[in-house]
Amino acid sequence: MATWQDVERIAGGLAGARPGRAHEGSPTFDVGRHPFARLRWDDAGREVLQFWTLDLDSGDALADRSDVFFAVHTFKVKASICAWLDRLDDDELTEILTDSWLARRGVRI
Repeated sequence: MATWQDVERIAGGLAGARPGRAHEGSPTFDVGRHPFARLRWDDAGREVLQFWTLDLDSGDALADRSDVFFAVHTFKVKASICAWLDRLDDDELTEILTDSWLARRGVRI
């Protein structure tokens, strides 16, 4: 069961990663000028992780895991995914954050 503190620990160890704030004030972890992890909450206050991937087929790949990954927004070159933080274990969270960091860092690092 992951929390935002786990995100801070893992994301903070990635090269060039730094804490930030989204436009409305929610916590993020950024690389360059882009967030690669963003904390959101549902109406009941449950923590939600928003992250990014270059895998445009993520919606199909995650369809059978709707208890964890509940929103996939596909854009031209990337997808934004939302997951319940409390449904992720440390290994999966590390993989997600590393992939998102790679997708968002571009050529700046």
